[in-house]
Amino acid sequence: MNEPNLEVMSKVISKGKTSLLKLCENFKVDYKIEALLDISDTAIPGNTIVVHAELDTFIDPRTTKQIMNEMYLINGIGFAMTKFLVDFYGITHYTPFVYGDVAYMPMTGASRNNADWIAVHFLECYEQVEKKAYFVTKSGHKIQLGFPRGILERRLHNVYFLMKCSLRILGMMINIGSCHLEYECNKLFSMYDRCRCDLHSRICLLNSLPMFYWNLIEFMLMNQGIEGLGQNETKKYYHQNLTRIKKLY
Repeated sequence: MNEPNLEVMSKVISKGKTSLLKLCENFKVDYKIEALLDISDTAIPGNTIVVHAELDTFIDPRTTKQIMNEMYLINGIGFAMTKFLVDFYGITHYTPFVYGDVAYMPMTGASRNNADWIAVHFLECYEQVEKKAYFVTKSGHKIQLGFPRGILERRLHNVYFLMKCSLRILGMMINIGSCHLEYECNKLFSMYDRCRCDLHSRICLLNSLPMFYWNLIEFMLMNQGIEGLGQNETKKYYHQNLTRIKKLY
């Protein structure tokens, strides 16, 4: 894509091509979104271009942040699991949405601004050309997004690592109930399965389900505004009460 073919590029979905898109005001957020393009700073009616695996492409009146914040309506926990994992592993920037083998990655920081988002689980191929990222999805959509900072390959590596962590956690929860988790691996990222980086070497920290629960509760308590001199005592008190709930008597 360093020298893009104009015929091919004319079919690429980007923020500059909105004239033929219709406004959809009753779209229910689901995991079949392939990309979200922020157009909130334009004069176009609506705030987001939604690329969907089944509904094609349309404009939504909500911002990309509002749409992503509704992910909790699907799985009940939204970004909570991802926030725990990025805190646990020290991944400090560009928090994605990850749940099992579903992952949405922001192109820029999304905590304060309306970022563009790409569905990693739908990717067929990708390429970074300077400060732009090009994606082709499994449904055949070609998408161009701005990528102003960083290395796309490295960012996707971290997101895939978080996907593996999430799948490991879900797998442990299901296996302990004599069930088996089945999912389809994305061959695009199979090279990361052999990765020996520092991050991947620490995935074993999630091997213990009781320890995972303890760390998750610790993270949740730390984010409940417990401060001051009695912080440790308060956390200990809640840990004891939660442990008591797990027991019959």
